[in-house]
Amino acid sequence: MGQILYGQNTIKGKIIDSETKEPLAFATVLINGDSRKGVSSDIEGLFSYKSSSPISTISCSYMGYENFSTPVSKGDTEIVIALVRSKFDLTEVVIESGENPANAIMRKVIANKEINNPENINSFKYRSYNKLIYDYRSESADKRDSIFMRQKLKGSHFFMMESVTNRKFIKPDVSEEVVVATRVSGFTNPTFASLATDFQPFSFYKDNIKLFNINYLNPISTGSLKKYKFRIEDTIYQQKDTVYILSFKPLPNKNFEGLKGFLYINTNKYAVQNVIASPFEKGKIDIKIQQQYVLVDDKYWFPQQLNYALVFNEFPTPRIGMLIDGKSYIDQVEVDVPLRKKDFSLESVRMDENAAQKDSLFWANSRAEKLNRTEETTYRVIDSIGKKANFDGLLTFMERFSQGRIPIGPIDIDLSKTFSYNKYEGFRLGTGIYTNDKLFKNLELGGFFGYGLEDHDWKYGGEVSYKLSKENEMKIGAKFQQNLIETGNYGLNSYEPGLYNFRNYIGFQYDMIRQSNLNFSFRTLRYLRFKVDFNHTKTDPKYDYVFRYNGQDYVDYTNSDLTINLRFAYKEKFINSLNQRYSMGTTYPVLNLAYTKGIKNFMDSNFSYNKIEATVQQSFFTKNFGQTDYRIEAGFVDNPLPYGLLFTGEGGYDSKSAIIMKNTFQTLRPYEFLSDRYVNLFLSHNFGGLLFKSGKFQPGVTWHNNIGWGDLSSKSVHQLIGFKTKDKIFTETGLQIDNIFKVNYMNVAYLGLGFGVYYRYGAYSHSEFNDNLAFKFSLSMSIK
Repeated sequence: MGQILYGQNTIKGKIIDSETKEPLAFATVLINGDSRKGVSSDIEGLFSYKSSSPISTISCSYMGYENFSTPVSKGDTEIVIALVRSKFDLTEVVIESGENPANAIMRKVIANKEINNPENINSFKYRSYNKLIYDYRSESADKRDSIFMRQKLKGSHFFMMESVTNRKFIKPDVSEEVVVATRVSGFTNPTFASLATDFQPFSFYKDNIKLFNINYLNPISTGSLKKYKFRIEDTIYQQKDTVYILSFKPLPNKNFEGLKGFLYINTNKYAVQNVIASPFEKGKIDIKIQQQYVLVDDKYWFPQQLNYALVFNEFPTPRIGMLIDGKSYIDQVEVDVPLRKKDFSLESVRMDENAAQKDSLFWANSRAEKLNRTEETTYRVIDSIGKKANFDGLLTFMERFSQGRIPIGPIDIDLSKTFSYNKYEGFRLGTGIYTNDKLFKNLELGGFFGYGLEDHDWKYGGEVSYKLSKENEMKIGAKFQQNLIETGNYGLNSYEPGLYNFRNYIGFQYDMIRQSNLNFSFRTLRYLRFKVDFNHTKTDPKYDYVFRYNGQDYVDYTNSDLTINLRFAYKEKFINSLNQRYSMGTTYPVLNLAYTKGIKNFMDSNFSYNKIEATVQQSFFTKNFGQTDYRIEAGFVDNPLPYGLLFTGEGGYDSKSAIIMKNTFQTLRPYEFLSDRYVNLFLSHNFGGLLFKSGKFQPGVTWHNNIGWGDLSSKSVHQLIGFKTKDKIFTETGLQIDNIFKVNYMNVAYLGLGFGVYYRYGAYSHSEFNDNLAFKFSLSMSIK
């Protein structure tokens, strides 16, 4: 029993689990046994009730727990109710005839979901306080147990972070969330923050709820009555409104990614007042989300609390698990406020420059609840450890490593130029060295060198770039390199260096270039990015080849060109974290366009031409159908050019590298076709586990269809080299099956091994059946 704080007719309390002491969200509390005098606990298990008559008894019920009732003595105003888990499963209710009454309620919920979706409000603003705790699982309430790490942490949490954010929004999807304050245990200047939507959506109204890399079908989406089983578990009355508590879970023998949990449906607009949900099928990580809504201005249901819990049952070891507990409290909500789109920054999430400098008074006034003793200890203990172990230095390392670099004082080591391999030069021994902002803030100087173990030749280069505007991504630079470039890979088809781009590894036909470059890039109109390059290049093909044109033979040749590249990604989402701008993608098609003008006689250039390349690609998810990806690419050159300046290299077949390579023809040799104009389509659809599930065996199925056409206007100019043209339609179809075998990965996920079978048919099929087949392997990662 608690201290007397209020009059006899007002009572406050907290509902907890009797064993774990964890709060029980949305428990039903009845006053004096009257079903019309009830209230639900909030996400923290807290409740408050003010009665016009004396309070004599309190009853409490919660799914999966034994009902509890206790008398209230005179003067009792604060109580803690510890519920005991039920030893028996809930009795299944069998509907003999007529419609399931829960379905009738859900029809009204689905019919009203558009008007209840907070992201359908014309505009809104709010403040959010967020708290995230990482902890080892512990049986003791004070976090002290026999685990060695717990003793080392002196009773604190393993890690903790807080943030305060201000968000503004204009329908349908213009959003900006600014982190105005952040505090992270162990760090003095954190460049990342926890937000309300880190591991769950802002509201429970989207057709699909994405948790990690899995899209779960929302039980309130259209058509869900054919997928989910709903059941009325309880009914409570809150003033004029009735709240139905419905349980939900997938119907038997339905192949889809489903959730289970409880919906609290308020008859005021048949809106979701509370929700508890978790994946129906367990994986390496247990996920649980809780959301609570409140009626704003007697008009809109709006999120008030957003919680999530991630339980790593076997990490770091099966004996010791880890828990991530995230809480967000939303207040200062304003709806239908005048906002202008031009006042929104490009990043949908960004950090204020002074976010890490807020004092204790600010935090005291911003927290939704005071820090408890364990949380205060966490800051004291982990801050001390972080200072000794230089956590801020580690954060700087991670910032650079995410860019493919390793910082060493004022310089960075470029990993893409340190680890390099292709079939022509073999392994390249060398590295790339670049200055970082410890030396110059906006200026970068650097270079690379390397020696091929197979071609026995040196490659090297240097560059300088200056950042004119971080906001507009405006940069000017110059480069010089003597380097290998895969033949035909100019413009949009150029394969950038990357440790995980397997197409790089199978290249074997290269040009040695000696190139000078001037470049200028910038972003404008929010979603449009320009880059202008001037290149002067001397090319030496490293294969037998002669370009015979206008009575002259070219083995080596010189080319000067001006290239304009643009990329347009409508409504692309960005976040600013770790001092970088990261793209979160867009659901709309992304356009890339490049125009190159070859300038003859300028700096001894041999050729005049116009060259244009374009790609359109998109990835989108369709409810009950899966993930679709497509890429359309095309190119055109108006004059005959040497082999290396034309289009080839779209093949991804290599007998010794049987890895699926995205956006390549899987049955096509790398340089099988040569074109000066082409159109390719790469289309795939990932059904995920929608087609087949059997216990833990849940392979993902992807269907591929790739089509290409190309032509070459002047074939006779290319001497001493073999090639074909695809002036007829090239076609191949493939079936990819992922996760046939799964291997435990660090006790947090599964590495899945699968394979794909691709078949080449049509005009360019081989006479032998087996020659048209390509068997390839796939690697994937999943939490279940």
